[in-house]
Amino acid sequence: MSRTLILFDLTRLLSATGRAAPTGIERVEYQYARWLSALGDVDVEFVATVASAVRHVPKSSVLAFLDRQARTWSDGAEGFSAQTAIDNVNAFLRGEHAPRPHKLAHLSPEERRQRERGDGYEGSPFASWARQMAAAWAHDKLEPVLRTARGRRPIIYLRASHDKLERPGPFDALKAQGVKIVIVAHDTIPIDFPEFVRPKAAHQCQERVTNMARLADGIVCVSHYCAGRLRPHLQPFNPRLVVAHPGTEDVAIISAAPGMADIPYFLMVSTIEARKNHTLVLNLWRRMIAELGPKTPKLIIAGKRGWEAQTPIAMLDRAADLSPHVYEAGAAPDAAIKALRQHATAVLMPSFVEGFGLPVTEALAEDTPVIASDIPAFREIAGDACEFIDPLDGPAWRTAIDAFAKPQSPRKHAAIGRAKRYNPPTWAAHFRHVRSLLDEIAAQSPALIRSHARRVLGSAALMGRSGGQLISTARPTGARLDRNH
Repeated sequence: MSRTLILFDLTRLLSATGRAAPTGIERVEYQYARWLSALGDVDVEFVATVASAVRHVPKSSVLAFLDRQARTWSDGAEGFSAQTAIDNVNAFLRGEHAPRPHKLAHLSPEERRQRERGDGYEGSPFASWARQMAAAWAHDKLEPVLRTARGRRPIIYLRASHDKLERPGPFDALKAQGVKIVIVAHDTIPIDFPEFVRPKAAHQCQERVTNMARLADGIVCVSHYCAGRLRPHLQPFNPRLVVAHPGTEDVAIISAAPGMADIPYFLMVSTIEARKNHTLVLNLWRRMIAELGPKTPKLIIAGKRGWEAQTPIAMLDRAADLSPHVYEAGAAPDAAIKALRQHATAVLMPSFVEGFGLPVTEALAEDTPVIASDIPAFREIAGDACEFIDPLDGPAWRTAIDAFAKPQSPRKHAAIGRAKRYNPPTWAAHFRHVRSLLDEIAAQSPALIRSHARRVLGSAALMGRSGGQLISTARPTGARLDRNH
């Protein structure tokens, strides 16, 4: 039996080395790396895209890297632990002085220094951080690995992010050597809503999607909404496309979640960027402060500062009336986010658009109510478990927040009941879909097809010499990945 060789690209994850708070895509890539590391029925090698080549990452160092990254995501980077994050929130909730975390506190010390020296855009020292980290890990050429497998068994290059696809040279080189390519697609937001992203990001995303369509043999979409937006861009190539919702299990909570003060609050968990609609919520809180004064409920915003969000960032920095009632907790580690979710009155998700929405499924999995935008991705992943409100309907959001803030609120009680009945997506289910796709792609491998043809022709020749008749119903061997997960 020919064992499939999977080359998994760790570029995005390696660029997050040491960060206390990963992005959603980095979480997905981590789960893929863990899943692949545990497989015993296929051969897995790890790679990274560096400059104009896909290079080999020594497997011996990958598991230690994943363990270290999980500990960092759970407990925090240098100077910003989960306990520190919760201590700050508790001080705010009690009305004490609560220091705002440094805006780069979630970064490793080395990356923080890089960013502080640069401006965060192309050409700055920070812009080279991902390339430096990938190059530091990917020492070896991939060719020796390919040489031992090429023409003998299926080889699949798998990546869980869109990164680097705008420069297709390395991936064209893989295709030229008979390697199949499978890519996880997260969204087409920069193309569909360019006003929400950095300048030039829409053009970059279009290049990535165009190359994805041409290069990919299979694509895993994180939602049906994502698949629907992506499908028109795949013409005329039409790679095989499957939908698999990401799971909601914790990456790893190494230490116990820190204790929370017993004071009610609402919670937003997301990068502060334009499409997340922080401006709506902050304006609602200003109105509540003017009307309710000290009785205004508390709001915690957990997430790093992002892009195209000048207005909400200016409000957080300059609006003195917000500071007693709104706290920017920064990109807190996982153990702190878990504690914040578990004790929140409700999680608020007023986004204009999402490809999926991990904060929604993660909150519902903790039986925490969610008030969310009435957008397709949230409807798809949450069913009727959320309170859905149009992201432009400020008065309706205010009414819901007022209702949830009341003790013994019937509306909140009903929302908790819906959250408790919610069945969150799991990584086991996600990877069942992925494995089925990999089986299918492996069965299309030229090496596998040639091998199968040789067996069939050889059997036919033998049968012909013996005067017998050959009837073959066998499937090509080596294509099936036994489902242990």
